[in-house]
Parts: sequence; structure tokens; C-alpha cells
Amino acid sequence: MSKPIMKYAELNNKVDTLIAETNTKMHDLIEKYNEDNEDNESVPYVDTVDLNAKFDDLADYIEDYS
Repeated sequence: MSKPIMKYAELNNKVDTLIAETNTKMHDLIEKYNEDNEDNESVPYVDTVDLNAKFDDLADYIEDYS
């Protein structure tokens, strides 16, 4: 009996889900860090303004290289 073959759509869906979850977790982690350190001027603020764009680049990877 042969092993099931993963389809392109399945790969794409799994990668999209992983990227979305990781993006959310990373954003939440950075925001928590910023909130915890908002009164401490010696700790740098981490801006998330371009964070989504980085994950968009990752999401495009499969399409770009297939």
C-alpha cells in the first residue's frame, strides 16, 4: 500500500495556517514585552509596524518557488 501524497493545496493551507498562527503569537509576544517595559526608558520599544509584511513575504514563498 502506497503512502498518501500531499497535494499542493494541502501544503499551501498548512503553511498559511502556520504563518498566521506564528504571526499572531509573535505580535502578541512583542506587544506584551512593550507593555511590560513601557515605564522603563532604558529598554528599547519594539515596533510591529512592518511585521505583517514579513509574514506576507513568507506566505508568498511557496507560490514564488513552485
